[in-house]
Amino acid sequence: MSENMSGMNHDLMQAGVVTRYELEKHFKSKGFIGIAAVILLIIVLMTAVKPLLGIDFATDPVDFVSDYVNWVAIIVLIGAVAFASGSIVSEFEKRTGLLMFPQPVKRFTYLLGKFASTMIVVTAALALYYLIVAVLCLGIVGSVPSTMLVSFGFAVLYGFAVCGVAYLLSSILKSSTGAIVATVLLFLMVMPILDPLLSMAGIDPFFLASNASGAIGYSLETPYPETFTMTMPHGAELITYIPTQLTAAAVMLVYGIAGVIGSAFVFKKRQM
Repeated sequence: MSENMSGMNHDLMQAGVVTRYELEKHFKSKGFIGIAAVILLIIVLMTAVKPLLGIDFATDPVDFVSDYVNWVAIIVLIGAVAFASGSIVSEFEKRTGLLMFPQPVKRFTYLLGKFASTMIVVTAALALYYLIVAVLCLGIVGSVPSTMLVSFGFAVLYGFAVCGVAYLLSSILKSSTGAIVATVLLFLMVMPILDPLLSMAGIDPFFLASNASGAIGYSLETPYPETFTMTMPHGAELITYIPTQLTAAAVMLVYGIAGVIGSAFVFKKRQM
C-alpha cells in the first residue's frame, strides 16, 4: 500500500514538473500572444462599435454581460486550437518524443502534465476576459451580475470538454494541421449544425457539447430559463431545448474525461 502511494506521489510530482515546463512554453508561445490579442480585439470591438453606430449600451447588467459572453465559446475554441490540438501529435510529427519517451516518465503522467498546463492557460485566458468584462460592466452600467461567477464556471467546464476532445484528436491523427482542422470543424460546424436540426426533429440535443455550452449564457439569467416551444408563422412548432445546469455540467465533464482517458489510451499504444 505504501509503495503504491509512494509511486502515485512520484507520478504526480513528475506531472507537476511537466506542467511547469509546458506552462513556461505556453506563456512564451505565439499561441498565448494570439489568444490574448483575440480577447483584446473582441473587447475593443464590442465596446467601441455601439457608440460609433450611435447605439446605447444595455442598462441591465445581465444584458450587458450577455453580449460579451456570446463570444466565450470562440475564445475556448481558439485556446484549444492553440494549446491542445497539436499537443500530442507534435511529439510524433516533430520527433520530439524521441527525447522524452525514453525518460523514466510514464506516458500518462506526461499527458496529464501537458493537459493540466493547457487547462491552466485556457482558464487564465477566460478569467482575464471575464475580469475585463466585469470591470467594463461596473464602469458603464454601475453594477455586476453575481451570476457571472456561475457563467465563468461553465465556461471553464466547456474549456475542459473542448480541450479533452482536442487531445483525443491530437492523439489519433497524424498531423497538427489535421488535429486543428478536425477540432474546429467539430465544434464550430458539425455540432452547431446538428443542434438545430435535431431540435427541429423534436430530439433533445442535450448530449452535444454545443448545446451544453448554452449554460454559459443561460446561467447569467435569473431565474434560469427552461425549454420552451415557439409556434412558427406557418403553424409548425419549434422546440428550443435548454439544458439544465446539472445536465450541462455532466455532459461537459463526460466530454472532457472521456477525451483525456481516450487520449491516454491511444497515446500509450502509439509508436514513433
